[in-house]
Amino acid sequence: MNLPINMQAAVFVPAHVGATITRPRRLAVQVRAALMLLSDMAALLLAALISYFLWPHLVLGQPIALYVPLLPLLALFPLIYVVQGLYPGFGLGATEVIRRLVSGTSLAFVMLAGASFILKIPPEHSRIAFALAWLLSLVLLPALRFVMLTGARHLSWWGEPTVVIGNHEQIELTLDLLRGSRSLGYRVVGALCSDTVIQSDVLGGIPFFGGPEVLAAVEEAGIRTALVWVGLSSDGSADSMNRNFGLDRLQKRFRHVVMLRGDESLPVEHVRVRNLGGMFGIEFSNELLRRENRILKRGIDVVLGSLFLLLSAPLILACGLMVKLVSRGPILFTQEREGLGGHKIRIWKLRTMYDGAEWRLKKHLETDQELRREWEEKCKLAHDPRTVRGIGTFLRRFSIDELPQLWCVVIGTMSLVGPRPLPDYHLGAFRPEFMELRRSVRPGVTGLWQIMVRNAGERDAHQRHDSYYIRNWSVWLDLYILTRTVIAVLAARDAF
Repeated sequence: MNLPINMQAAVFVPAHVGATITRPRRLAVQVRAALMLLSDMAALLLAALISYFLWPHLVLGQPIALYVPLLPLLALFPLIYVVQGLYPGFGLGATEVIRRLVSGTSLAFVMLAGASFILKIPPEHSRIAFALAWLLSLVLLPALRFVMLTGARHLSWWGEPTVVIGNHEQIELTLDLLRGSRSLGYRVVGALCSDTVIQSDVLGGIPFFGGPEVLAAVEEAGIRTALVWVGLSSDGSADSMNRNFGLDRLQKRFRHVVMLRGDESLPVEHVRVRNLGGMFGIEFSNELLRRENRILKRGIDVVLGSLFLLLSAPLILACGLMVKLVSRGPILFTQEREGLGGHKIRIWKLRTMYDGAEWRLKKHLETDQELRREWEEKCKLAHDPRTVRGIGTFLRRFSIDELPQLWCVVIGTMSLVGPRPLPDYHLGAFRPEFMELRRSVRPGVTGLWQIMVRNAGERDAHQRHDSYYIRNWSVWLDLYILTRTVIAVLAARDAF
């Protein structure tokens, strides 16, 4: 999609940089904000319509004309979202967007409820419909935003033009992480690096502009955001990246400078900046170490786990009978795996494999070297010879075989969200420090690794995503993962 000429201008930086960068125009930013506003208003209207048809229309028999005069009240919601910085909201992670949407939407509904009480508005308007609209909007607002962001990220003018400053590995890691972060909105248009060894015009799949000598050209091209890797050398002094580019120098060139530090042992979601008498300080906290948060997480597991188990019971029963009809053996598969504190727990699944599954696997691995290489790399096979054809493949494709684990959630051996309970042969491939971190939380029916890479990821990606979840837990992160799990399952991406 191309913008009108007044919304963009191609600016050529010097020839040795070898790239064309689009200068963002104010109108383009306004269009991006308008699309997000339309998405939010559509979600609010849809929530209002569904709540009307579920109660005032079906139960009370009220005409929709009774509620049409209330539509102008919807203007309160975007006003609160503007104050919260949600338009256009670039640079905000998915969990932060959900937190602001939930808190802002709830504030608006509380204000409307308070106004109706103070102004003594006639009681013809259903309070149950009001409550339903509130609950539905909390689900539909982030869902429609996700759909909109998924489509809009492919537009050439969408996102904030950004450069990454770091070495080759840091640039690769940054690009990999940004690909799965739709809500951040950074559009990386090039890379800068002081490493004189680099001779290529492309670095990590994006144009390589050069070193500090092209900063002026990049600024002239209209780039206002830089993601900069910083760190210390072995002697404690600023590393070569800091010395060559200089943060004070970057601040003069870019409106937004985001410092990156690749330390996976530190949380990032609950970081607070502290001013220590003019000295820059960062405070870290692990929310899952707080007793009240563990109680809250357990309460959510009991309520939602029980609800999901009741709703899925007919499906579990029907699929279990189909497994029994087409394959000899029990309906359920059970196995001991490692849980909280390293203690063994028993997990349940609908059986999707033939009897003698391990013998089948061993036989195939002995005769197929390519299959053996895939197994040694991922501890998993894309086409597993153990899986019952037809029904077994179907159950695994849509993760229906995992549904009996909701009982484990209810009784407390598992959580809805957490690192997956893995077989011992898989756990043995992980680093000891990561295993210690895993044992500090309950395993989950779904997790961050499942929604980000599902069956395609390797062990390093697995460890990185699970470590991030444990160190950065929040209610909003759990809600985000549960929502993304539903999307991943409906998209029929292979489960673990």
